[in-house]
Amino acid sequence: MNTRRPAVMSRRVALTGLGAGGLGLAMTVHGRDVIAQDATPPVGPIKGNQLAPGVVAEVFAAVPSARAPGQTIYVARFTFQPGAEIFSHSHPGTTILGVASGSFGWTLLAGSAHVVRGAASGAAEPVEDVTEPGTDVTLGPGDAIYYEDDVVHTARGAGDTPAVVHATQVLTAGAPRIMPVDMEMGGTPEATPGS
Repeated sequence: MNTRRPAVMSRRVALTGLGAGGLGLAMTVHGRDVIAQDATPPVGPIKGNQLAPGVVAEVFAAVPSARAPGQTIYVARFTFQPGAEIFSHSHPGTTILGVASGSFGWTLLAGSAHVVRGAASGAAEPVEDVTEPGTDVTLGPGDAIYYEDDVVHTARGAGDTPAVVHATQVLTAGAPRIMPVDMEMGGTPEATPGS
């Protein structure tokens, strides 16, 4: 009889309520214990999708939202090589981007976005509303930008080192995560739902 199984289930239930940050901390502190007890085999490394030359997206998780029916929550990382730029596009829902390292350029083409300088250190109020088409902002480590599905934009690596950007998105379930403007949907790596 396996006497440890109820403890694993209890730990798993307890970790579920921690959210992404708490879960990450718990996995860091007790990671070896949790991995050794879980019987789920690893599926391999996270696969990156090249969105444009020098722009790679890695999706770490995608789950349906019970609080927002018809929506999928994504956790991803984007890496922009210096000078690399992605085509004009939008997303079918809410996006928040936080810069982990490097210098990240973001240009508004339509809609409105909100920049939070120092978001990683606890700032919560928008410092800058971006509403004028053509407005370009440069974000550094700890800065964030968020926007809704009416925003059309482009983004680029704006410094001499790669820009690494973490993303959380709440998007229409089954819709492409990235919707190019003035391009055929079938020609982009992100055009298929759930990819």
